[in-house]
Amino acid sequence: MIRAWHGAVGFTLIELLVVIAIVALLVAILLPALGKARRMGRQAQELAAAQQLMLAMTMYANDSRDAVPPGYPPAAWVNPPGGPMVVLDDAGERLSGGEAQRFPWRIAPCLDNNLQALYLDRAFLGRLKERADYYAGLGITHAYVVSLFPALGMNVVFVGGSDRHAQFGQAFQRLYGRVHVTRLDEVHRPTELMAFASARSSELTQLPGESKLEGFYRVEPPYFAPHEGRRWSSTYEQRPEDPGVNSGFVSLRHGGKAVSAYLDGHASMASWESLQDMRMWSNTADRADWTLPRR
Repeated sequence: MIRAWHGAVGFTLIELLVVIAIVALLVAILLPALGKARRMGRQAQELAAAQQLMLAMTMYANDSRDAVPPGYPPAAWVNPPGGPMVVLDDAGERLSGGEAQRFPWRIAPCLDNNLQALYLDRAFLGRLKERADYYAGLGITHAYVVSLFPALGMNVVFVGGSDRHAQFGQAFQRLYGRVHVTRLDEVHRPTELMAFASARSSELTQLPGESKLEGFYRVEPPYFAPHEGRRWSSTYEQRPEDPGVNSGFVSLRHGGKAVSAYLDGHASMASWESLQDMRMWSNTADRADWTLPRR
């Protein structure tokens, strides 16, 4: 009886192959669903971060007589000793130059200096601190990286203004006037004017020792000065040589869409087509291909 029992429980080669085929089929069915769930989770995480960022901007405005943070202020505004805008890192040390001109450290107090929400990879800042000595040897500081790679880039040109575009200079002011909003009560269409969007950076700015970081501190519009014409490429590229030229640093990393945050505080998904419309970017734009009117 013992011999008969042992003979009854064996599997034939065909039965094993059938089981393997069934398992392979189940894996093939489940993997796309798991991948989609993972992508939706990342999208939900970034939408929540965008809403948190808009809440922080509202808090900034409440503390600043309704003013929005400058998009990219002149260095003279933030540099010690005479710069009136004092920007501190999470250790209370005063920052200057690009670290202070980019928005993350200026908005940080309204986030209780918890900047993890600005990164898709929540463990990144921890790794950065662990490798502090290595990066210090390369001349790269924690404050520099935090300022450069937030997942969401700010619409610096039309929300707060950008010294990178000479908007605070007299020559620009004489030619175009002030084209950016400085206060929330100036906004005509707060549900439509975008403050932040999913961003991506150039390979040249990537951090040594890290896989590609999904973010950049600014996004730029498809149109600006009249003589420039259209500034973006006609089609979106996943891996362009220059993401600034291709899409103004906007990243369509969520199934061909970007997370976008608006000055009424809400966040939603924006397609490539909708992002071409300048009415999303500028408070005074009255058509999709609007450019700056001369005074």
